[in-house]
Formats: sequence, structure tokens, C-alpha cells
Amino acid sequence: MRFFRKEAWTSIFLIIFAVLCVIAFHVTSDNMYNPAYEVKNQEIVADKVEKVDKGTEVYYLSFGDLDVNHNTLLFYTNHQEVFVHIEGELVYSLECADSIFGHTPGAMWNMITLPLDVKEVTVTVSQVYPELSKQVPVFELGNTNNIYRDVVGGAAVEIIMSGAIVVIGIALTMYWLIVFWKANQQRAVLYLGLFAIIFGIWNVGETRFAVFLFENRAFFSYLAFTCLMTMCLPAILFFKEFLEVEDKIVYKLICGYIVVETMVCQALHLTGIAGVKQTANYTMVSIVLILVYLLYAIIKGIIERKNIKKVAINVVGLLILVITAVIDMSSYYINVMKAEKIAKVGFLIYAIILGLETTHVAREKLQEEQKMELLKEMAMKDMLTCCFNRNAYSEDISEMSTLTGVQLITFDLNDLKKCNDTKGHKAGDKYISDAAKMITKVFAGLGKVYRMGGDEFCIITKGVSEAQFLKKRDALQVAIRHYLVDNPDSGFGIACGYANYDAELDETIEDIRHRADLSMYRNKKEIKESN
Repeated sequence: MRFFRKEAWTSIFLIIFAVLCVIAFHVTSDNMYNPAYEVKNQEIVADKVEKVDKGTEVYYLSFGDLDVNHNTLLFYTNHQEVFVHIEGELVYSLECADSIFGHTPGAMWNMITLPLDVKEVTVTVSQVYPELSKQVPVFELGNTNNIYRDVVGGAAVEIIMSGAIVVIGIALTMYWLIVFWKANQQRAVLYLGLFAIIFGIWNVGETRFAVFLFENRAFFSYLAFTCLMTMCLPAILFFKEFLEVEDKIVYKLICGYIVVETMVCQALHLTGIAGVKQTANYTMVSIVLILVYLLYAIIKGIIERKNIKKVAINVVGLLILVITAVIDMSSYYINVMKAEKIAKVGFLIYAIILGLETTHVAREKLQEEQKMELLKEMAMKDMLTCCFNRNAYSEDISEMSTLTGVQLITFDLNDLKKCNDTKGHKAGDKYISDAAKMITKVFAGLGKVYRMGGDEFCIITKGVSEAQFLKKRDALQVAIRHYLVDNPDSGFGIACGYANYDAELDETIEDIRHRADLSMYRNKKEIKESN
């Protein structure tokens, strides 16, 4: 997995971060769309504001001579119905959507191209959710093309940052699937990846570009809130795994609340009983519980002086998350459209640091496990033949619950001592190695091949009849004859025997092996007599 080496990860993240920093420093408020400070747009102050009821107000706007650069009325509303009249005629409306995604227009930029000779416009704004604080729209006059250009350009940083977070999440998730999925290990990598993906998608949906571009704001408002709910579960699971919190109850209770809260809120939304804004407080509880759990894990780590490096990273991360949560969550209650870049930059930095540290820890543990597997394999394998050794044989038979249906096949190499004495131990080692390869190939699929020591080999099988064994034994003799064609002076030969478990004769597996050895000795005698 050279692609996933630490150096590669570091290079990728540093390149992303460098690009973001360059963009962040070069994209200033002079070339970003900002309703409050954009010079080329003219702010219009209402001549009169008439309050119809608790949630509805009518704004009366008067105009002088308009030109093509200032003939588009622009204002932002957040979960408000809008009706625009020119001289008593309705020219624009933004009404509650009647869909499964909620009964609200969502957050929306309202753009109305006005006739150049218009003198008066009335804008009626009704709050869908009375519990939200009063929102006073800011009216501006501008040019449609310039507005589109400025909004898209001004949202570039937010889009790139949110996209980078999604890319990081996808990379972490793919890393886990490729490296750890089969063993179901290092789940912190997976949880962080899923959290980053959902968080990034949520951020993309909340950017000014998305709000401006997509008209079906009810759906995107519902999607954003669904992301907000679903990201809570991988978040707490990540903190639990990453900080190695020894907790079996608290995190399960929090996870249970998150799952129930998500299901109940989804049911309320889809049935129309309550809108996303009306259930926001329950999701805020999930977020607060996660932050409290993270704080608890950090304090516990400090007290126990455990995982200090991870704790230090999360101390910084907790501060960043609090800032991000306060800024982003506040947009659900007040009319805040321009998100602070510093919050997204901070979270991106935190995600990069966590991604590096999480993958680094996961890789170290993987290397340790691979070393342990290698040591275990060395302890269980014969180095000369690569067959399993007597240790593996002893471990495997100790795990057998019954001998019913078990057969043993034993092997012995003919005249190995003579080969060692006349041709040397190097030739003897080749004899043993070639014999092991031949046995493994001919008896493939029947079971593990064990080298019991010296020139003795054994296979434990199940469901192999004596007739099947005899076919294999004949195939072995054919392979030996072919071998002797190329090695006529090797004295190569293998005898083999077979025994099936007999409840009346065998108390242990060694009894079966003893009878297989007797069968093997008979075969050895037959081979010598035939030669």
C-alpha cells in the first residue's frame, strides 16, 4: 500500500491546505458578494413598514429613475413567505412548499427584475416559524449578471473548503475499506471519514452559492438538517475509538438518543407534523452531548495521562468545533448568510490533523499486527518446506471437538538418510523440499500438510474415503516417476498411508495416526519390493 504511506498523505493534505490559504488570502471582500458592504449595489430603505400580525410585515419601497445596472431588487429571506406587488399587481411570490421535505420556502435569495419606470413596490414578508427571531430583510438594487458573478465568486472559498472536507472523508473511508475492512479493525478511520463526508455535504448545502443557485430550498433545507442529524453518530463513535475511552455505557446511551432522535424527527418531518426548525433543539441536544462526551474523554485522558498526543489534538479540535457549532448553528435562528471563513478553515485544519494522526496510528497498529502474524506464521510454519509444523498440528488437533469423520494421511520419504550420507545434507534438504511440494500439489484441497519432523509428513482430512485416497496415492506415484525421469540418481520416493477414525479402535487422534503409519509402512514395503 505505498499509495497510503505517511509521506503521500502529508503531501496531499499540505497541497490542499496551501491552495486554500492562497485562495483565502487573495479573495477579499472587494471581489466577494456581500449585501451589507457591496459598493456597486444600492441599498434601499423602506419608506414605511406596516405590521399586519405577529409574523407578517409589509415593506413599502419607493424608487426614482432606474437604469439597467440597478433594476434588480435583491433581498434574502430565511423560512419566510414573500409576496411582491407592483402597483397592486402580484409580480413575485415565494410560498411554502407543500412536500414531504417540509412546509417552508427555506433560505432563499429573492431576485425581481423591475420595470425601469416603476415608482413603488410593496413586499410582504411572513415568518413561517414564529419561534424564530424577527428577521428584517435588507433590500438592494443591482444588476442580475453582476449579482450572479459576485455570489459565485464570493462562495468559491466556501465551496472549495467544503469540497476538500468531503474529499478527505472519501479518502479516509476508502483507506479503511481497502486496508481494514476485512479484518474490521481501526474503525476510527471509518468513523472520521463518514463524519467528514456528511459534514462537508452539509457545508456545501449551506453555502451562499447553493442557497442562491438551487430553487427547491425546502429539499435542501431538509437535506442539510438530515446531514446535521446523521453526522452526530459517527462523530461520537470516532471520539470513542480515537481516544480509546474505556466506556461501555455512556456512549451507548448517547448513541441511543441520537438514533431515536433522528428517527423521530424524520418521522415528524415526513408526516408534516413538525418542520426542521421546530425540531432543531433536539438535534442541538445531540451536538451538546457529543461535545460534553469529548470534553469528558479529554479530561479523563489528562488525569490518567493517557494518549497525551491525541488529547492535545482534540483540545484544539474542541475549541474549533465549539466555534464552528456556534457560528453555523446560529444561522438556524438568525439571518446570517455570510459564514465566517475562519471557522471552515479551522475545521479543515482539524480534519487534516485528525486524518494524519488517525491514519498514522492505524498504520502503526497494522504494522504491529502484521509483525505478530509473521511471528505466528514463523512459529507455525516449517521454514524449509513452508508446510505447517508440529506446533500447528498440536494447536489444530486441540481445537477439534470430535473425531467423527476424521481421516489421517501420513507420509515418509524413502532413503533420506542414504541421500544425506552419500550426497550431503544440501541434497537431503532439496529432497525434503521437493517432496513437500509434490505432496502439497497432489493432495491439494484435502487439508493442511504438516511436517511432523525429519522426513515425516501428515494431513488431517474429513470425509475422504479410502478409494479417494488410493486415487491420490496413485497420482503421487505418477508424479514421482515423472520426477525420476529428470533426476534418475536421486533415489526419490514417498510412501503414504491412510486411516479412518474408528470409535472402537481410536480414543485419540494419535491412535488414528498410528494406524495410518502402519498403513504407510506397508506401502513402503510394497514400493521396495516392486523396485
